[in-house]
Amino acid sequence: MPNMQQSHYDVIIVGSGLQGLVAAKTYLALSPDTSLLILDSNLTIGGVWAKENIYPGLKTNNQVGTFEFTDFDIQEVCRGKVAKGEHIRGEVVYNYLVKYAEKHDLIRRVRLRSKVTTAEHLPGHEGGWRLTVIPTDGDTRIPKVTQGDSRRNQDKTILTASKLMVATGLTSTPMPISLPGASNFSPPLMTFHDFRRAGTQVLDDPEIQHVVVYGGAKSAYDTVYAFASRAKKVTWIIRGSGHGPVYMAPSHIQAGPMKLWLEPLVTTRLLTLFSPCIWGESDGFGSIRRWLHGTKFGRFIVKTFWEKLGGDVVTQTGLTSKGAEVKKLLPKEEAMWYATGLSILNYGQDIHRYLMDGTVSVIRRDIERLEGRKFIFTTGEETEDLDAAVCSTGWRWDSGIDFLPKSEHADLGIPSVDYTKSQKETWDELEKRADKEILERFPMLADGPGIEKDDRVIPKPEDVEGSSEKAKAEPDKQKREEHTPWRLFRGMAPPASSQRDLVFLGMMLSLQTVLRSEMAALWAYAYLNNGLQPQIQLSDRPPSSSMATEKTSSDGPLGMQGWLYDTALFSRFGRWRYPMGYGARFPDFVFDGLPYLDMMLKDLGLKTWRKGRSWFGELFSGPYLPGDYKGLVEEWRDLNRKRK
Repeated sequence: MPNMQQSHYDVIIVGSGLQGLVAAKTYLALSPDTSLLILDSNLTIGGVWAKENIYPGLKTNNQVGTFEFTDFDIQEVCRGKVAKGEHIRGEVVYNYLVKYAEKHDLIRRVRLRSKVTTAEHLPGHEGGWRLTVIPTDGDTRIPKVTQGDSRRNQDKTILTASKLMVATGLTSTPMPISLPGASNFSPPLMTFHDFRRAGTQVLDDPEIQHVVVYGGAKSAYDTVYAFASRAKKVTWIIRGSGHGPVYMAPSHIQAGPMKLWLEPLVTTRLLTLFSPCIWGESDGFGSIRRWLHGTKFGRFIVKTFWEKLGGDVVTQTGLTSKGAEVKKLLPKEEAMWYATGLSILNYGQDIHRYLMDGTVSVIRRDIERLEGRKFIFTTGEETEDLDAAVCSTGWRWDSGIDFLPKSEHADLGIPSVDYTKSQKETWDELEKRADKEILERFPMLADGPGIEKDDRVIPKPEDVEGSSEKAKAEPDKQKREEHTPWRLFRGMAPPASSQRDLVFLGMMLSLQTVLRSEMAALWAYAYLNNGLQPQIQLSDRPPSSSMATEKTSSDGPLGMQGWLYDTALFSRFGRWRYPMGYGARFPDFVFDGLPYLDMMLKDLGLKTWRKGRSWFGELFSGPYLPGDYKGLVEEWRDLNRKRK
């Protein structure tokens, strides 16, 4: 049992969401004597699904059967609470995660209301981390002790860890509202994070009758539905020059005489072949993939598949048949380019009814400023007087932790503006070669839509208008400084660190969240304990690198050069494959999720084909579900015992 007064731990995990919990469970299952601590800034465990984050109407995109750990049936928690064919309510997910933590004796290892602000790499060949932790009031953005308060140094805690697992995810801290005039906007102005924390209060306020919802992502859909279903008037603003609204599909789509459950389709082996994927050959069907994506006729078939999928979603949701207002929600580009921007309509009523009856009006224009009680557009037009506004404009996509020293940012692969000249040159060379290879292997990606110049900007709270003298003096520099993307090996490990003492978990988006998190936890344990020698090389053309010459590695057949170049391929592939998603910043994928699981399994030395006994059974035996991966931890442990 961990002593909460101790200052050093074998392992510290930052984040008690589903990824952090399964990482802790997996580590302790394989090394039960480990002193392990989980830190979280929230009031309760659960991360996104923490009790305080559950707003009215929140549900998973998943239905029962696909959103659960392999060793804990969610029916034990939601039986009688979720009908067949319904999506799982937020409070059920929260209770499920609490029961999971209790089952694996994790609750006593969690320290809540504790925000990690800095992580300093300890010198020496053994590595390790020195963490600065401050108390919070449960809000991931606002420390209990303010920056200028003398109590800050008294209340902070210093902890050290031999190994650090960062599982904060990508939806912990909202992007600050940086609209011109925001500080002078009279009505309540909140981020989606604020809304989910105070949803009931805002929705029940009789003074709030007309609101603006700003954004085109799934969270904006959720917010619009929440207000409209309470008979509030909603003006829905989607930036005209932005990515536009995401694809929203029904949970089931009609395919000829059959009605297909959409979610399992993305883990059906046969269908995953139609997605261009740099790690796709991990699935053992490389010859089919090379034909589909490397020949003109194959690419014709692939293009037809994606046009059919996107067309069916548009048709079956009625975007083109329910009137002019609903038609404004048509996505800008084909479905192929959207990744997790292909989401699910998981509402109790048809959200489009509110657009058709006038409760919701959609405006696709750019905002010039906020003034008084109105939003003013670049066209000179303006909204009516408003009672509140919710900006659902995304999340800070870094870890939220300041890693020190900054000279190691390139080696760690974290988003940064602190690369040295030589580090920039190294990665420029790697990415240039990666781009060339990606487009040679997948020519159709060269025809994808472009990305916005500010896709890699992470504004800080002090950069927002009116929040600091520095921001006022250099507004362009403060708001436009571009960060590097996440550059992690396999999306988890630092690409050029000489010590295996750090992993990042959950710094990606996919539709297989629980399965991926569970398998990533096992991969991370093996990596941190030198039980992993990756076998899959994404390319047979690793370039030379000045960064690689400074390091040595025993990381299997890839070596350090292979790690670096595979990381560049992995990172850059997202920029080309999913420009309408978040691929330029971090991994974001849908039909590529199953081969990603295959890649992790091969790194671990475990079998990937788990359907039938042949290629035929693998392609035609239906979707992969959590039950297909039951017992992976034990399987890997037994394999390693035999090796030893």
